Amino acid sequence: MDVLALTDHDTLAGIGEATEAIHGTGMTLVPGIELSAQVIDPVPGAIPRSVHVLGLLVDSTNPELVAEMARIRDHRADRLRLMVEKLAVDFDISWDEVRGAMAAGATPGRPHIAQILIEKGYFPDTDAAFATALRADGPYHVPHYAPRLLRALEIITHAGGVAILAHPATGARSGAVDHTASLADVIAQYQTYAEAGLAGLEIDHRENTDEGKALLRDVAKELGMIVSGSSDYHGDRKGNRLGENTTSEENYEAILTKASGSAPISS
Repeated sequence: MDVLALTDHDTLAGIGEATEAIHGTGMTLVPGIELSAQVIDPVPGAIPRSVHVLGLLVDSTNPELVAEMARIRDHRADRLRLMVEKLAVDFDISWDEVRGAMAAGATPGRPHIAQILIEKGYFPDTDAAFATALRADGPYHVPHYAPRLLRALEIITHAGGVAILAHPATGARSGAVDHTASLADVIAQYQTYAEAGLAGLEIDHRENTDEGKALLRDVAKELGMIVSGSSDYHGDRKGNRLGENTTSEENYEAILTKASGSAPISS
């Protein structure tokens, strides 16, 4: 690997450490963020659908982005504490333990709860914890604040970043677009987001279905969108292997051309 993008959830706090880590390796770091967002259909009683948007090469000092990151993280911390309180009824876990497992500047999230549950032997890895106790439709789940997807795209583009929709075709987790519609309708839905600043689709990702990948490639070709690949590596507590999916040089160059917020960091 010669280029690595760091896109932590709702924070840029790890960029400094990553810059130090690549020093002397010959690698290049692409600073970025994975911004939480949601889509709510315009019908009564619609349930929000969670989506994630990668913002590559954003300006870390942009006031809109800084304010939104703070708002999301504040809500995430409150939500995580409530989840731990629910879990504590059935599991030996406390908020002090979870809070102590978070690195400085980290965005509070379910992986921090999973870490404690794994250490105590309840689950073998993060995937198992997320499939049971920490699943989004489970009895312990508490939703957190996230901006609407159109607003998230606006924030990233105002910060000079390149907005790429993360793992958009994972079947049950897909949220931004109804992929069961006709191809023309799917393209039209993505066209709306493209007009709002969506520049690309993260197609090569282990959680995207084969059918979803094929559909997304048709969409990307029709709309001239960037195609990216990602390992979505979360450490050794999750099965994803670092570098298992990558982005082509052609698409990497397209990202560099489009970005105006910051530049890659070379070692």
